Amino acid sequence: MSFTLKFAYLRAPTFPGRKFRRVLKILAASVLFGFAVLLTLVSLERKCPPDGCRKSGEFIHRFPTRHHRPNSDVKRILRWTGFFEDTSWESTDDSYFAACKERRCTLTNDRNLLYQSDAVLFHVGALWNFWRGVSLPSRRYPYQTWILHNVEPPPRNPLDMSKFSGVFNWTAFYRRDSDVPVAYGGFTEYPRPPTLKVSKLAGPNWFLENNRFSAWMSSNCHDYNRRQVLVKRLKKLLGDDMDLYGSCGDKRCPETICYDTISNYKFFFTFENSNCRDYISEKFWAALQRRQVPVVMGGASAQDYHKIAPPHSFIHVDNFGSTEALVNHLREVGRNETAYNEYLAWSLQADIYSELPARRKWLCDLCAALHDRSRPAQVYDDVQGWVEDDICPMWSLSNQIWRFIDSLRIKLGLL
Repeated sequence: MSFTLKFAYLRAPTFPGRKFRRVLKILAASVLFGFAVLLTLVSLERKCPPDGCRKSGEFIHRFPTRHHRPNSDVKRILRWTGFFEDTSWESTDDSYFAACKERRCTLTNDRNLLYQSDAVLFHVGALWNFWRGVSLPSRRYPYQTWILHNVEPPPRNPLDMSKFSGVFNWTAFYRRDSDVPVAYGGFTEYPRPPTLKVSKLAGPNWFLENNRFSAWMSSNCHDYNRRQVLVKRLKKLLGDDMDLYGSCGDKRCPETICYDTISNYKFFFTFENSNCRDYISEKFWAALQRRQVPVVMGGASAQDYHKIAPPHSFIHVDNFGSTEALVNHLREVGRNETAYNEYLAWSLQADIYSELPARRKWLCDLCAALHDRSRPAQVYDDVQGWVEDDICPMWSLSNQIWRFIDSLRIKLGLL
């Protein structure tokens, strides 16, 4: 018995058999083919020229000669889709109209009320579904206003809107040229007598209140802006004066005390995942609300921030010729009490409202717009063209692959 086992052991093959080698060859060929496809997709990465993917005026904004509007005193807004998957649209109901100047509006999710609705609301993130496709009403009544709502930049929107020619009347995007813009935040000036002058040195000493230097927080490590490249350079120059929070950093912000954890930094880096027209997200407004100086990268340029932010309230990276010049400016301001407090002098004259109040404000604007008889009837013949009137790349499969490749290259120190 032992001799048989020993003999069998000596006869056992030391190299893979033919079938196993054939499987290895197939696997190797599959990997090479997949890699070739990947390289092809990467080479097809879609980018916009400096003047944008679509020049202004190339899209068509058609104004029909006839458009019947009902004379109802209360405008019914039918939410045909949810806000992404949230059918309550962040727990919004009719009570939010009570704070509006024009409050004669009502919300419904009941699709059976389509005929009795003055406006029909569609969210881009809910319209796109890989499995179900796009679900629109079977009929479109001439007196209705169909509204396309969106808060995400083009690189994050897979929905092909070229199929919606002649469908939507209004856009409700974060872009300022939307028919009813929806912002991520804003500021409101305090009422005061016109003769009252506010000293820039009055109020809290934010230089002493914010006793740590700078921080960045992000959980999206696969963005289109390659912002991690800039963050790595800043971290190298700032050292211990820059803390990194979230999945892309080495520190964690406990959910229950996160606000307190990050609120006493002098500078907070609010780099957007995409540089798109007017795309300034809640990160910027949250930093201002915490009474910090945001160091920003986003929008089509710094002018997008100047249009909406309190005066002298932020530092844009595009205003500096190099990372070293930016860091030198932060160092100078960070050790100068007067210079730093001047960046927060606006807080004596205004207050910040965040993302959710901004969405509530948008409901007020929408209600007022529906009651505004001076608005002309219109329909977008090329809503995709309007979206592409931007400087940032549109969504594509190659761009999705490219951003993951970039994040890997950054981790490996190749970028």
